[in-house]
Amino acid sequence: MMNYFWILSKIGIIYFVLILLLRILGKREVGQLSIFDLVILLIIADIASLGIDNDGFFLASVLCLILLAVLQKTLSFVLLKIAKLRNICDGSPTIIVYNGILKIKNMRKELYTMDDLVGQMRQADIMDINEIKFAVLETNGSLSIMKKNENKNFIMPIILSGEYVLDNMECIGVLKEDIEYILMKNSLLLKKIMYASVEKDWFLYYYKESKKSKDISQCKIPLRLDKKKDVC
Repeated sequence: MMNYFWILSKIGIIYFVLILLLRILGKREVGQLSIFDLVILLIIADIASLGIDNDGFFLASVLCLILLAVLQKTLSFVLLKIAKLRNICDGSPTIIVYNGILKIKNMRKELYTMDDLVGQMRQADIMDINEIKFAVLETNGSLSIMKKNENKNFIMPIILSGEYVLDNMECIGVLKEDIEYILMKNSLLLKKIMYASVEKDWFLYYYKESKKSKDISQCKIPLRLDKKKDVC
């Protein structure tokens, strides 16, 4: 009887420890799993099961779970500061279809087959590739699709977390040299730009002036450089 009580107690303790860990790790771990997140959760599941099965490992498993949460939270903070390292750990979104055109090179790079594409098209109620205006393979494996008949302005990020998104720039025909010139003429540092895109004749961006900046509003600069003043 005591053995059953001890097993149930271990399950209960592990259960509440896991809930606490997931709360610490944040909503991202539950809402969308990248490869990095999935590996962490699989390790957590294995350690938790060992703690329940093995009495001698129970306390050690709880400590291991706490250590994993601390390491994950620390690494997440580092990834928040270093965009290149984030791309290595989490990967980056990949364009699969642009204006009805298949990006075969990107599909090969991601080992993404036509069967994968057609299956995810059906889930989005799309029967033909030509109906797709834009489709991107997210880091968690899902396919985000915009249809051609949707009445939305088609805007793609060209800068994210202080890094150029070269694939997007190539798709929409924006030259890196032109953006670099705009930044230089307006005394803007690339590493301080959180997000930037191009809409018609405007360069839109969110600029983090300092580490103390909290809420950031969108600003815009005319792509025609004869106008100097930016608008926020």
